[in-house]
Amino acid sequence: YLFFTTVAIVFTEKYGFSAGSSGLTFMGVGIGTVTGTLIVSFWGDKVATSLSQKRGARTPEFRLPLMAYSVPVIPGGLLMYGWTAEKGVFWLVPMIGTFIVGVGILFVFGPLASYLVDAFTMHAASALAASTIFRSIFGAFLPLAGPPLYDALGLGWGNTILAAFALLMAPMPWVIMKKGELIRGKYAHRVY
Repeated sequence: YLFFTTVAIVFTEKYGFSAGSSGLTFMGVGIGTVTGTLIVSFWGDKVATSLSQKRGARTPEFRLPLMAYSVPVIPGGLLMYGWTAEKGVFWLVPMIGTFIVGVGILFVFGPLASYLVDAFTMHAASALAASTIFRSIFGAFLPLAGPPLYDALGLGWGNTILAAFALLMAPMPWVIMKKGELIRGKYAHRVY
C-alpha cells in the first residue's frame, strides 16, 4: 500500500506527466494484476491437482507452492520501480516495475484466498472476511506513512525497505506448507 502512494507523484513530478495522464500510470499495476490472475487461475489448480495425485490426498497447503516460489516477484518489482525512478531512467522501466509488483500481488493473494477457502471450508466466508478486514486496516492507515518514508529515504531506499519487509515474510508460505495441517488441527473450530 505504501508503494501506491508514490506512483502518480513520481510520474507527474519526475517524468512530467499531466494530472490526467498520471492516472494511466496505474495501468502497469493493473495489467500486472490481470496477468497474475490469469497465471494463478491456470497454474494454481494445476499444481494443487498434481500434488493431490502424487500424494494420494488433497490438503489446503497444496494451494501455496505458487506463492512460496514466487516470493521474490514483489520485492523485485519494488526494487526495479524504486531505483529506476530514483535515477530518472526512461519512464517505461519503472512502469515495468509496477507491472511486476502487480503480478506479485496476485501471486500472493490468489493462492492465499484459495488456501483460506480450502482450509476453512465451513467458515470460508468468515476466513476471507477476516483477511479482507486485516488488509483493509493496513490499507487505510499504512499509506499515511508513505510520504514521510519516501521524503526521508527517497524512492530507491524507501522501496528497498519495503522489499526487505516483503522478503521477511518469505518463510511464511513454507512454514504453512510444512506445518499447516498441524496448526489447523491444534486450533480447529470448536462449538461450545
